[in-house]
Amino acid sequence: MSSSAHEDPGPGNAMAPTVFLLVGPPAVGKLRLARELERRIGAIVVDNHLVNNAVFVPMGLGRGGVALADTDALRARVLDVVLEATLAAPAPRSHVFTNWLPEDPENAAHVERLRTLARRRGARFVPVWLTATPEALLRRVDAPGRAERSKLTDPAILRELLEVPAMPAPADALGLDLTTLTPDGAVTRILEAATAD
Repeated sequence: MSSSAHEDPGPGNAMAPTVFLLVGPPAVGKLRLARELERRIGAIVVDNHLVNNAVFVPMGLGRGGVALADTDALRARVLDVVLEATLAAPAPRSHVFTNWLPEDPENAAHVERLRTLARRRGARFVPVWLTATPEALLRRVDAPGRAERSKLTDPAILRELLEVPAMPAPADALGLDLTTLTPDGAVTRILEAATAD
């Protein structure tokens, strides 16, 4: 294993346990930032496809005969297990959750559930709301590798999703526009927010 991947941070990089929540539209770069947080501080990545693909893949979503709404109940059960496992993780661990959250009371409750999870773990909670211009998102949506993780790759569907109102950021959220901000720069700002008093 290389010294930069999937390792706990050394003493010089140690930081208090943190639950990061990266929220933004498809193709904004959530997983890329999460992987960089994993590389830099050893955070455990719990991206939305960990939950979704456990249901989407065996149900054959996208192959006809299954609508997204048909997966809701099973995905909720998978999420319960994932959050229970996160709570059981060793106390020093940090976690990075990713999601796209349209404006909806259930999604607002999900954010508060993660905030409570962080508190129960004795961890800091850092919500990060990510944006980019529609043009930037449409350029990125069919990038190589997205289909391998059952991510959205259809620009027409993305255009429809971008018409759905996004959930407003909580008052304590860090907002980042990733239209031109590099992933490295974005993660530096996220870590600065996580360590600010």
